[in-house]
Amino acid sequence: MGFRCLPFSTDRIFLFPNHICLSALTKLCQRREISSWLARWFPKDPAKPVVAQKTPIRLELVAGKTYRWCVCGRSKNQPFCDGSHFFQRTGLSPLKFKAEETRTVALCTCKATRRPPYCDGTHKSEQVQKAEVGSPL
Repeated sequence: MGFRCLPFSTDRIFLFPNHICLSALTKLCQRREISSWLARWFPKDPAKPVVAQKTPIRLELVAGKTYRWCVCGRSKNQPFCDGSHFFQRTGLSPLKFKAEETRTVALCTCKATRRPPYCDGTHKSEQVQKAEVGSPL
């Protein structure tokens, strides 16, 4: 039968079903649970972004509205984030930005731009054009 560690104070953990408090096991148990949880959901080395599309998406941004641009390339709602980076455990986060003025812009979907979230023409490069959609550069 396995035991589960449940924190009841900052310096002790009780092991059930025996209600035994072992302070020596406290730190070990906390480290293992925290480090394994963090490693699963927040890897040390983030995944590389993947090419979502090989052309930018042109759309109108509304002044004052905040947007979350997909950095990982895995979103089904390109060019915006749908949370795929978290559920696929990429270690990447979306780029949050606020539109200064209402205007039509080209947002990058190859994820290789040097001016994120805006397209800078990098999708025209040989490297991006040869890459498969869904693969990292």
